[in-house]
Amino acid sequence: MRKSNMDRAGRMYVRIETSVVKVKYGVAGREVEGALRAAKNISGGGIRIPVDKRLRPGAKLALELKLPRETVPIQAQVDVIWSARFLGRRTYEASCQFTKIDPLDRGKIIRYIHEVLRHRKPR
Repeated sequence: MRKSNMDRAGRMYVRIETSVVKVKYGVAGREVEGALRAAKNISGGGIRIPVDKRLRPGAKLALELKLPRETVPIQAQVDVIWSARFLGRRTYEASCQFTKIDPLDRGKIIRYIHEVLRHRKPR
């Protein structure tokens, strides 16, 4: 039997904490507008972002991601998996799964993650 490449949380991709990946979001099918915000974490399969209000699971969002050293923003569509406000915080966070993303753009995200991990100092 072949072992799955998913982690304990059922994720297929390596996820890293980040504050340098910038993101704008909006309702899928409409133009993305608003301020750039710092993502909380990212993987090749999804992203966790700060949002203004609690979003229902299954909500579809359009994202515009700006990776460091990339000149062209990545356009993607995501489904909200969960959304919550954490104790002591005013803003909400939403964990989202990529549902529409160009494979080349997913590759850029994965390369960025591997670059970050390669340059991290061991603990």
